This record gives sequence, structure tokens and C-alpha cells, in this order.
Amino acid sequence: MSGNGPRVLIEEWLPIAEVGVESQRERGASSALPPLYFLHVWWARRPLIASRAAVLGSTLPAWSEDWPEDLLARFPTEKAYREWVVHQLGIRGDPVAAYRQIRAAMERGERINNPYEGPRAFTLTPDRENLELQRRLLYHAWGTEEVAVADPMAGGGSIPLEA
Repeated sequence: MSGNGPRVLIEEWLPIAEVGVESQRERGASSALPPLYFLHVWWARRPLIASRAAVLGSTLPAWSEDWPEDLLARFPTEKAYREWVVHQLGIRGDPVAAYRQIRAAMERGERINNPYEGPRAFTLTPDRENLELQRRLLYHAWGTEEVAVADPMAGGGSIPLEA
């Protein structure tokens, strides 16, 4: 990262495929209107899950072996940290595999039961314990729990809502 800030998660990793599928789930089930009616929505309002991923990815630190003992005890490996971040995003199970099942069924002309393992990600919020852990990570990275997040596009409010 340029400047004096910490190396943040989005610089090294973000579950793009999972966020993409969850963004489609968020948008796809909202209405039966034709795509033309979503032109304004496409340009103005961002999927909440994508906004949440951008906020978390740009504020949470990248995993490091040099973290304090309490953080390393909770996240002994980068894999454990990444799994926790995916959970914080509200993603449950493997949405990419579920999406592939749906696409394959559509190509065969079949209908299948919902293969997703949980509700749409944007409907879930972290519990108090995980929010406290998130605050601890913010404090470790930035020296404060009160990190400012700006909405550079001043759009529909998805970024401030998720921040």
C-alpha cells in the first residue's frame, strides 16, 4: 500500500468469485421485471455484499505472522483468517459450486432444488463476538476502532450502510 497505512486484505486477497455469485443472488431474486427496468439500479445502487466486501477488504489488515499473540491464537493460519472473513461477509457454504449446479441444470433444461447452503449473504450480519474481533483487528491495523470510510461515488448509500 502506498503511504503510511497498513497492508490491507484487499491488496492480497478477496473472495471475488463468491462475492460475484452472492451479488447475483442479491439482485436476481428481487423482482420479475425485465432487465430494462434495472438500468438505473445497475448504475446507482451497488449490491450490499459487494460493498461489504470492499469495506472489509480495504479496512481489515492482511494476515501476518507478526500479529499479536491474541490475534494469532484466533487466526493461526492465513486460511483460518480468510474463512473468518468469508463468514463475516455473510457467505455460507460454497456459492460458486451452487451457481455451477444451477447453470448445469439450466443447460439440461431441468429444474433443481435450491443448492445454496444458506440465505443470501446480504441478509446476514456478524454477531457481537465477531464484531468485537473485527474492532480488535481494526485497532491493531490502524491504532483506532473508528476508521473513516468514504463513499466516493455518493451513490445509493450501500457503502455507508455496510460500513
